[in-house]
Amino acid sequence: MSYIGKTPTSVPLTSSDITDGIISTAKIANDAATLAKMAQGTDGNLISYDASGNPVAVATGNDGQVLTSTGAGSPPAFETLAGGAGAWEFVSRNAVGGSAVSSIVIGSLATTGVNYFFMWNGIDSVANGDEDCFVQFSPDGSTFRTSGYLSAGFQHYSDGGGDDYGASAGVSISENQTNNASNEGNTGWGFLMNIPASKKTMFMGQNLVVGDSNRVRMNHFGGMSEQSDTAEVTTAIRFIFGSGNIQASTSSFITVYKQIIA
Repeated sequence: MSYIGKTPTSVPLTSSDITDGIISTAKIANDAATLAKMAQGTDGNLISYDASGNPVAVATGNDGQVLTSTGAGSPPAFETLAGGAGAWEFVSRNAVGGSAVSSIVIGSLATTGVNYFFMWNGIDSVANGDEDCFVQFSPDGSTFRTSGYLSAGFQHYSDGGGDDYGASAGVSISENQTNNASNEGNTGWGFLMNIPASKKTMFMGQNLVVGDSNRVRMNHFGGMSEQSDTAEVTTAIRFIFGSGNIQASTSSFITVYKQIIA
């Protein structure tokens, strides 16, 4: 076959034979570019676009973070969802479990700008006698104050009447609690108010106790950490009975929430 000009090569075209930018998007079939043809990236990255419409990588976030808009002209980013001042956030759920324990400790409490809210369910004593249930405070997470509290409460009985009570061994959240075979025990809630070193730690709340002869008692309680004028930070609290362990129960737990106030 005759050719005008140079005889075409019999070797297939290579990438060096194709001028950059000569193939338009119209020449690429729809769905022709597969994932295998994309450039390699970093595990977990996402693809977004900048203000000029150019593709950019969104860096991989951490567990629990959410993809958040950073505004026009900037790609989104993975950020920790902030509750903000006044919002309540889940902290932990602390279960008694299948074995009796001497106390339930809630530690690593922030000492400034935070309030804490506790909800507990079915906290009961292994003892068959009447036992007081206390909340005690610790300045270091391990040594708990066992005296010097100013605590007061009042309990209403389902069969009528009621009485007030006080304690110095801790904030008494229930008085004369009797072991209950059905493990209803002590169920309630309490606030731990902002606890900077310049203030005394305060704890207050309510609970419902099912005990002797299926009589229900409603307790209102409150207290503070010291009788003296010396204040100290509180980094942990514990739930403990006057004597005896907390009864084993897979349904007994303490759930903690916190509120950022500053």
